[in-house]
Amino acid sequence: MFYFIFPPTGTKKVRTESWRSVERGASVTIPCRYDRQFKHQVKYWCRGKAWRYCTTMVRTASPQSKGDVSITDDPGKLVFNVTMRNLQKENSGWYWCGVETRSSRTENDLTALYLLVTGGESVTTPVTTPVTPSSPAALTKETCQTTNAQR
Repeated sequence: MFYFIFPPTGTKKVRTESWRSVERGASVTIPCRYDRQFKHQVKYWCRGKAWRYCTTMVRTASPQSKGDVSITDDPGKLVFNVTMRNLQKENSGWYWCGVETRSSRTENDLTALYLLVTGGESVTTPVTTPVTPSSPAALTKETCQTTNAQR
């Protein structure tokens, strides 16, 4: 008999899509929805594989913009939007929509999204080399026997 132990799960305070793919150089706006009780709380966007250690990039408390990343809150619609501009391959990774609460941060305060920036990959084109009598591909059994006999 097998038993699986899962950590207790609560209700996510913030919700968004689980992944998004965008082209290099483009912009993306990610909507992060939250419950009414968090209408007046500070919202944030952070980056990192693990929610405990993600680095906050922008917050709805000022300033709401840093470099190519900005955040806006629409309490009437219970959504905050994060916009990232001029995306590059190195922007690919895990991001988190989060809401600050009075208690310490828990996994239910954040929701993860994986952002994949595509395009600009180098394309490998096969190179066809013509076969000449001096190239290894042109060697035949007869050529090898003749060459070995001359040694």
